[in-house]
Amino acid sequence: MQSLRDIRREIKAIGATRQIMLTMKRISSARIRKAQKQMEQGRPFAQKMALMIDNMRRDIENETSPVRQLPDYKFFDASASGCKNAGLLLITADKGLCGAFNAMAIRETLKWIKRNDSVEKYIFVVGKKGRDFLARLKIPRLHIAGEIVGIFPRASYAHASMIFETIRRLTYDNKVCKVDLIYNNFKSMSSQALVSKTFLPFNFEEIPGEEDLSDFIFEPDMLQIFLTLLPRYIGANIYRFLLESQAAELAARMNAMEAAAENAGGIMAGLGVQLNKVRQETITNELTEIISGANALEA
Repeated sequence: MQSLRDIRREIKAIGATRQIMLTMKRISSARIRKAQKQMEQGRPFAQKMALMIDNMRRDIENETSPVRQLPDYKFFDASASGCKNAGLLLITADKGLCGAFNAMAIRETLKWIKRNDSVEKYIFVVGKKGRDFLARLKIPRLHIAGEIVGIFPRASYAHASMIFETIRRLTYDNKVCKVDLIYNNFKSMSSQALVSKTFLPFNFEEIPGEEDLSDFIFEPDMLQIFLTLLPRYIGANIYRFLLESQAAELAARMNAMEAAAENAGGIMAGLGVQLNKVRQETITNELTEIISGANALEA
């Protein structure tokens, strides 16, 4: 049986841990408002740019064919490249204590590696958890094309541009012809959804609506503007993925810390009951000894 000192020490230790969990929950709760605001502001911009880029692409293809010979056209048509290698953009967190946030992304990455077992695999990883996991793998034909760590919760468009430049270089060098994406999408404060899809080449069938650019005059011409906007559009999408993952991570950590704090409170309550039982047993034993001693003196 534990002594009163041991139980009190355990209650104190769990209470200190619970306080840390509550503090982390408050920090995540404060940060998620800003992250959610950035994410919501980025969504309309990316969607509107997608409509414009798609419309310009179709108009250019109707007017002239040289666009199909442009290097960036590989982002629209996988058959434009002769390679068969696979690329992946993996976005995880820099820290843990956020429930199954990192585990789900890593588990999906293992499935992706297994599906592409027969080809060269190039992975650009964001976040320390994903980087550390991939660094421990000893899998043939698996290459870390690039990494960015320590950017959350201050992810910026500059980070997205760095990621895109690496992907662009791999595409131009014909090392990859398709880039998949794995990240956690923010749905609500209590729900995050794992996303695993093909990022490049684009699937413009997913874009709702259609942008009408027939009344616009382009200077110098539509093709030049298209080539200028394309990298920015891809960067804007990557930036949106970073913001979505950032907000989802904070929400997952807030929920995980809240659940952990509740569990710690339950453990402390159970230890409190155990403490009272031990105290009562100790008092009962002491009273029994006193009464037994008094009876022995009277006898």
